[in-house]
Amino acid sequence: MLAHEARMNRGIKTPVDTDAVAEESDLHSQIINHCLASGWIYLHGSMSTRTSRTLGEPDFIIIASLGRVFFVECKSKSGKLSPAQQNMIHHARCLKTTIHVVRSIREFLELTK
Repeated sequence: MLAHEARMNRGIKTPVDTDAVAEESDLHSQIINHCLASGWIYLHGSMSTRTSRTLGEPDFIIIASLGRVFFVECKSKSGKLSPAQQNMIHHARCLKTTIHVVRSIREFLELTK
């Protein structure tokens, strides 16, 4: 099933923001700082060690004010979605849920305003 899903999702493209970060870890830090300053709950796995998270799971699940929940996948300027991430995004779309791909703090702030 995964191979078929990967073939179906090859066309998922994310535009590159002119403010896109060079290092994905920088964007993670900026998002964490924003969540802390806003009093939001964020669920986030470590980037430094391999974890037992679900294959293709987004980098962040954020519980924000006003009952809002965001699923966020971070990518650097040159970062590409893996087949597992593409599959997860497609499956979420089929369930009428969006996993947002962001490449800059500006994109994140626009998404969450």
